[in-house]
Amino acid sequence: MRVRNILTVVLICIGLNSFSQQAINGFATPESVTSDGKRFFVSNQGQDFSSRDSDGFISEISPDGKLIELKFAPTKGVLHAPKGMTIENGILYVADLERVVGFDISTRKTVFELVIPQATVLNDICRLENGFIGITDTYSGNIYKVNTRTKSFEIIGNISAVNGISFNKSTNQIAVCTNGKMLGEGSVYIKTGNEDFRQLPNISNGFFDGIEWIDDTHLLISDWVTFPTKGYGKLWIYDLKNQQAEMLLTEESIADIFYNPATQKIYMPQMLKNRVLIINKKELEMDEKQQYNRLYQYGVADAFVSGLYKGTKTLKELKLKGDFGLGAPDMLDGELTMLDGKVYQTKATGETVEPDDNFKTSMLFTTFFKADTVITIENPIGEKALWEQISKELKNKNAMYAIKITGKFDHIKTRAFPPIKDEPFPVITSIFNTQKFFEFSNTQGTLIGYHLPEYLNGINSKGFHFHFLSSDKSQGGHVLDFTGKDLKIEIAEVKSFELEIPTDKDFQNFKFDTKDNEALKRVEQGK
Repeated sequence: MRVRNILTVVLICIGLNSFSQQAINGFATPESVTSDGKRFFVSNQGQDFSSRDSDGFISEISPDGKLIELKFAPTKGVLHAPKGMTIENGILYVADLERVVGFDISTRKTVFELVIPQATVLNDICRLENGFIGITDTYSGNIYKVNTRTKSFEIIGNISAVNGISFNKSTNQIAVCTNGKMLGEGSVYIKTGNEDFRQLPNISNGFFDGIEWIDDTHLLISDWVTFPTKGYGKLWIYDLKNQQAEMLLTEESIADIFYNPATQKIYMPQMLKNRVLIINKKELEMDEKQQYNRLYQYGVADAFVSGLYKGTKTLKELKLKGDFGLGAPDMLDGELTMLDGKVYQTKATGETVEPDDNFKTSMLFTTFFKADTVITIENPIGEKALWEQISKELKNKNAMYAIKITGKFDHIKTRAFPPIKDEPFPVITSIFNTQKFFEFSNTQGTLIGYHLPEYLNGINSKGFHFHFLSSDKSQGGHVLDFTGKDLKIEIAEVKSFELEIPTDKDFQNFKFDTKDNEALKRVEQGK
């Protein structure tokens, strides 16, 4: 068999469109979709999301994804950059910069307008109770409660870069999500009754946009991941009862989503592509189960340790393949660790940084991590004893496992290599004397790693292989020794493996050592 670019040990299809979806094209920077269960509307911001340029409008689409009228509203007056919407008693309320505008969906007439003087970019709207609506202002962080009858308002919360908002009448809860201070460090919050908003745990940071209630215990959240976009996005399903989040990859720039509980369809405005995508939640959940625990690897270990240190694959490309992994920086400049979708580089100087998406690697392996086994160890335990304990939990000695260990470390020793500069590049065993070692005491953090079987040795590295990342992201490196306690050990059995082969000339011309297998040779020759 001749292999050119990608060798797949177990053939799998990884893509952002593995589920079926409808697409409605022709919008103008669509930001939000809403419905009263019968009629569906899309907000169009026009050319700029924050300018008073009078080019915004509302479209109407059918439940099954057909464009009914591109410019449904306004029939008189203007909208500048309309975003979030909600429908209350036949009135479509729209957030438009510093004002809220209401349209009668039967007559299309403008029947409501309220200016909030201190607002800058009103973003999302949700229906509350008794004629009230909730509105977020992303720039100020204010969350407003508006009385649509008296046109009065009050601030009920302030969360930096708040975006999406949604209300659950039966539980009396308001959920919001944020973009985050750095456009990718956002979180999800919930408020019950008169309580303050509290942050929900166990969901990775993101550039969150829309949020919807699926039912009384589950939230659906759209995530740009960061801005500028990375070429993909995410949808999250958050289980409030178990406080756990499930993730699905989507196309990029999915903004303020709408979930229709009657049909279980999700309407997703794809803002930067000027279209609306519609998918079924059941298909989403089926696809989600296939996203996790598939190991993807770029590069070959035998080539790497023999001197192929030049980075040839960007982190942006690799983040499409997983959120939990290990790798080598361009020119062997330290160690790479991927956790919760972000990549960290620990350098030989001891500094740990987050390189940009154009940074390249010569080898990295990753998976979308989802544990199927969780164990805890409270008492202090050393590296060797812990590996023995974990080995007892690995039921199949020939399986692949991703392992995350979180806890406190009385002592941990790591290393990183300094960058290589001059060609020809030496084999890695000849430069062990250049390694830089780091000793950390009384620190908290995560061990990110894998246990791989014998048959992958050479392609990767057999046995346990771990990197460390401290909770504050300031300490890291390849793990050599440790003593830990209060450990939470999460194990995920990896079901399949994909190897992508580099296509650069150095790799194409690299001579691998011959590994004879007499039995295989006889099978091939029929002798």
